[in-house]
Amino acid sequence: MQSKENQQVGARRPHQARSRYKVELILEATIRLLEKDGLDTLTTNAIAAAAGVSIGTLYQYFANKEAILDTLADKEMAAMSERVLEVMADQGITTADHRITAVIRAVAASYGERHGAHRIVMAHSLSRGGSRLSPLFTQLIAMLSGHHERGAIRQPLNAADAFVMAHAFGGVLRAMISEGDKSPPQAEIEQALARLVVSFVG
Repeated sequence: MQSKENQQVGARRPHQARSRYKVELILEATIRLLEKDGLDTLTTNAIAAAAGVSIGTLYQYFANKEAILDTLADKEMAAMSERVLEVMADQGITTADHRITAVIRAVAASYGERHGAHRIVMAHSLSRGGSRLSPLFTQLIAMLSGHHERGAIRQPLNAADAFVMAHAFGGVLRAMISEGDKSPPQAEIEQALARLVVSFVG
Protein backbone atom coordinates (compact mmCIF):
# COMPACT_ATOMS: atom_id res chain seq x y z
CA MET A 1 0.00 0.00 0.00
CA GLN A 2 1.38 3.44 -0.85
CA SER A 3 1.92 6.00 1.89
CA LYS A 4 -0.25 9.11 1.98
CA GLU A 5 2.82 11.16 1.17
CA ASN A 6 3.49 9.12 -1.93
CA GLN A 7 -0.02 9.77 -3.19
CA GLN A 8 1.12 13.36 -3.66
CA VAL A 9 3.36 12.55 -6.63
CA GLY A 10 2.55 14.03 -10.02
CA ALA A 11 -0.53 13.05 -11.96
CA ARG A 12 1.29 10.59 -14.18
CA ARG A 13 2.37 7.16 -12.98
CA PRO A 14 5.43 5.51 -14.57
CA HIS A 15 3.78 2.48 -16.20
CA GLN A 16 5.91 2.28 -19.34
CA ALA A 17 9.58 1.30 -19.30
CA ARG A 18 10.65 4.70 -20.61
CA SER A 19 8.68 6.47 -17.89
CA ARG A 20 10.08 4.20 -15.19
CA TYR A 21 13.55 4.93 -16.50
CA LYS A 22 12.97 8.68 -16.18
CA VAL A 23 11.71 8.25 -12.62
CA GLU A 24 14.83 6.25 -11.74
CA LEU A 25 17.00 8.99 -13.28
CA ILE A 26 15.26 11.55 -11.05
CA LEU A 27 15.62 9.43 -7.91
CA GLU A 28 19.29 8.66 -8.62
CA ALA A 29 20.03 12.33 -9.30
CA THR A 30 18.42 13.25 -5.97
CA ILE A 31 20.61 10.77 -4.09
CA ARG A 32 23.74 12.16 -5.80
CA LEU A 33 22.83 15.74 -4.89
CA LEU A 34 22.01 14.81 -1.29
CA GLU A 35 25.34 13.03 -0.93
CA LYS A 36 27.21 16.00 -2.39
CA ASP A 37 25.46 19.01 -0.86
CA GLY A 38 22.86 17.81 1.66
CA LEU A 39 19.18 18.68 1.94
CA ASP A 40 19.28 22.46 2.38
CA THR A 41 20.30 23.26 -1.20
CA LEU A 42 18.15 20.60 -2.88
CA THR A 43 15.68 22.00 -5.45
CA THR A 44 13.60 20.48 -8.20
CA ASN A 45 15.52 22.54 -10.78
CA ALA A 46 18.82 21.12 -9.55
CA ILE A 47 17.40 17.59 -9.57
CA ALA A 48 16.06 17.94 -13.11
CA ALA A 49 19.40 19.28 -14.35
CA ALA A 50 21.34 16.47 -12.65
CA ALA A 51 18.93 13.87 -14.05
CA GLY A 52 19.14 15.30 -17.57
CA VAL A 53 15.39 15.87 -17.86
CA SER A 54 13.34 19.04 -18.19
CA ILE A 55 11.65 20.52 -15.15
CA GLY A 56 8.33 19.87 -16.88
CA THR A 57 9.18 16.16 -17.16
CA LEU A 58 10.05 16.03 -13.47
CA TYR A 59 6.70 17.59 -12.55
CA GLN A 60 4.88 14.97 -14.61
CA TYR A 61 5.93 12.43 -11.99
CA PHE A 62 6.55 14.42 -8.79
CA ALA A 63 4.63 17.41 -7.45
CA ASN A 64 7.64 18.77 -5.54
CA LYS A 65 10.95 17.73 -3.99
CA GLU A 66 9.13 16.39 -0.90
CA ALA A 67 7.33 13.88 -3.12
CA ILE A 68 10.69 12.73 -4.49
CA LEU A 69 12.08 12.35 -0.97
CA ASP A 70 8.96 10.47 0.10
CA THR A 71 9.37 8.02 -2.77
CA LEU A 72 13.01 7.45 -1.83
CA ALA A 73 12.00 7.03 1.82
CA ASP A 74 9.41 4.38 0.90
CA LYS A 75 12.10 2.42 -0.91
CA GLU A 76 14.63 2.81 1.90
CA MET A 77 12.22 1.80 4.65
CA ALA A 78 10.87 -1.16 2.70
CA ALA A 79 14.37 -2.50 2.07
CA MET A 80 15.42 -2.00 5.70
CA SER A 81 12.26 -3.64 7.04
CA GLU A 82 12.77 -6.64 4.76
CA ARG A 83 16.32 -7.15 6.06
CA VAL A 84 15.26 -6.79 9.71
CA LEU A 85 12.41 -9.29 9.29
CA GLU A 86 14.72 -11.78 7.59
CA VAL A 87 17.03 -11.61 10.60
CA MET A 88 14.15 -11.97 13.07
CA ALA A 89 12.77 -14.97 11.17
CA ASP A 90 16.13 -16.77 10.90
CA GLN A 91 15.86 -19.63 13.38
CA GLY A 92 19.49 -20.51 12.74
CA ILE A 93 20.44 -17.57 14.97
CA THR A 94 20.39 -19.18 18.40
CA THR A 95 21.50 -16.43 20.79
CA ALA A 96 20.04 -13.03 21.59
CA ASP A 97 23.40 -11.28 21.12
CA HIS A 98 23.85 -12.67 17.62
CA ARG A 99 20.31 -11.75 16.66
CA ILE A 100 20.64 -8.19 17.98
CA THR A 101 23.98 -7.77 16.20
CA ALA A 102 22.37 -8.97 12.97
CA VAL A 103 19.40 -6.62 13.39
CA ILE A 104 21.61 -3.57 13.98
CA ARG A 105 23.77 -4.47 10.99
CA ALA A 106 20.65 -4.89 8.86
CA VAL A 107 19.71 -1.31 9.76
CA ALA A 108 23.22 0.02 9.13
CA ALA A 109 23.25 -1.71 5.73
CA SER A 110 20.47 0.66 4.67
CA TYR A 111 23.00 3.43 4.28
CA GLY A 112 25.04 1.63 1.62
CA GLU A 113 28.00 3.31 -0.02
CA ARG A 114 26.41 6.76 -0.06
CA HIS A 115 25.99 6.89 3.68
CA GLY A 116 25.08 10.57 3.98
CA ALA A 117 22.35 10.61 1.35
CA HIS A 118 20.57 7.51 2.58
CA ARG A 119 20.65 8.69 6.18
CA ILE A 120 19.18 12.08 5.12
CA VAL A 121 16.33 10.33 3.31
CA MET A 122 15.47 8.12 6.28
CA ALA A 123 15.76 10.96 8.79
CA HIS A 124 13.52 13.10 6.55
CA SER A 125 10.91 10.36 6.55
CA LEU A 126 10.88 10.05 10.35
CA SER A 127 10.86 13.83 10.85
CA ARG A 128 7.61 14.09 8.89
CA GLY A 129 5.86 11.84 11.38
CA GLY A 130 5.02 9.24 8.76
CA SER A 131 4.08 5.66 9.57
CA ARG A 132 6.52 3.84 7.31
CA LEU A 133 7.81 1.77 10.23
CA SER A 134 4.32 0.70 11.35
CA PRO A 135 4.18 -2.43 9.12
CA LEU A 136 7.57 -3.46 10.54
CA PHE A 137 6.31 -3.07 14.12
CA THR A 138 3.20 -5.10 13.30
CA GLN A 139 5.23 -7.95 11.84
CA LEU A 140 7.77 -7.89 14.70
CA ILE A 141 4.93 -8.14 17.23
CA ALA A 142 3.48 -11.11 15.33
CA MET A 143 6.87 -12.83 15.28
CA LEU A 144 7.51 -12.24 18.98
CA SER A 145 4.03 -13.52 19.82
CA GLY A 146 4.57 -16.82 17.99
CA HIS A 147 6.23 -20.07 19.05
CA HIS A 148 9.57 -20.98 17.43
CA GLU A 149 11.22 -24.40 17.47
CA ARG A 150 14.68 -22.85 17.45
CA GLY A 151 16.22 -19.43 17.91
CA ALA A 152 16.99 -16.88 20.59
CA ILE A 153 13.35 -16.25 21.53
CA ARG A 154 11.43 -19.55 21.40
CA GLN A 155 8.51 -19.06 23.74
CA PRO A 156 5.82 -16.64 22.55
CA LEU A 157 5.58 -13.36 24.43
CA ASN A 158 2.20 -12.09 25.58
CA ALA A 159 0.67 -9.22 23.65
CA ALA A 160 1.91 -6.48 25.98
CA ASP A 161 5.48 -7.85 26.17
CA ALA A 162 5.65 -8.30 22.39
CA PHE A 163 4.39 -4.72 21.89
CA VAL A 164 7.01 -3.30 24.29
CA MET A 165 9.84 -5.37 22.78
CA ALA A 166 8.97 -4.43 19.18
CA HIS A 167 8.79 -0.74 20.01
CA ALA A 168 12.01 -0.91 22.01
CA PHE A 169 13.65 -2.17 18.83
CA GLY A 170 11.88 0.57 16.90
CA GLY A 171 13.03 3.29 19.27
CA VAL A 172 16.65 2.24 18.83
CA LEU A 173 16.27 2.09 15.04
CA ARG A 174 14.76 5.58 14.97
CA ALA A 175 17.50 6.97 17.19
CA MET A 176 20.26 5.41 15.09
CA ILE A 177 18.78 7.04 11.99
CA SER A 178 18.02 10.47 13.46
CA GLU A 179 21.09 10.86 15.68
CA GLY A 180 23.55 9.77 13.03
CA ASP A 181 27.17 10.24 14.06
CA LYS A 182 26.07 11.61 17.44
CA SER A 183 24.86 8.17 18.53
CA PRO A 184 27.22 5.80 20.42
CA PRO A 185 29.42 3.38 18.44
CA GLN A 186 27.46 0.64 16.71
CA ALA A 187 29.15 -2.16 18.69
CA GLU A 188 28.09 -0.54 21.96
CA ILE A 189 24.49 -0.20 20.76
CA GLU A 190 24.49 -3.89 19.81
CA GLN A 191 25.73 -4.89 23.28
CA ALA A 192 23.30 -2.61 25.14
CA LEU A 193 20.27 -3.79 23.14
CA ALA A 194 21.32 -7.43 23.62
CA ARG A 195 21.45 -6.90 27.39
CA LEU A 196 17.98 -5.34 27.28
CA VAL A 197 16.49 -8.25 25.33
CA VAL A 198 18.18 -10.93 27.45
CA SER A 199 17.02 -9.36 30.71
CA PHE A 200 13.51 -8.81 29.33
CA VAL A 201 12.89 -12.37 28.09
CA GLY A 202 14.82 -13.98 30.94
